[in-house]
Amino acid sequence: MKPKNIKHLQGRARNLKAHILNRNVIIVESTTTPTANHVVTVEYDSEGTIHTRCTCPWAMNGGIACAHTLAALEALAAKRGRALSFWESRDEARRQKHRTFYLAGRKQDEGLWITSRSGL
Repeated sequence: MKPKNIKHLQGRARNLKAHILNRNVIIVESTTTPTANHVVTVEYDSEGTIHTRCTCPWAMNGGIACAHTLAALEALAAKRGRALSFWESRDEARRQKHRTFYLAGRKQDEGLWITSRSGL
């Protein structure tokens, strides 16, 4: 299940605190339950596809690209001096003329495109 308003979700993600344990595990705060955190795991494949899992209810019920996942990916990018943007289609991402990645969903056609640019 893909989120409906990716730009709104991206804005929410930028307000979440993320703590990087390593390049594959990030702890992200929960805004709905302030005493809890969510664990986001990130895996990369050789084609530039990113696979993530989050412990939040949205992700546990089949949703991809929750705010915690976006916050985790942005934290990893910021550590390398990069900034990310998220797009619903490959065409939207390619128009940005930046390096692109694919955030895979459980089904082949439900992923999101990511662009990475230098600087913050």
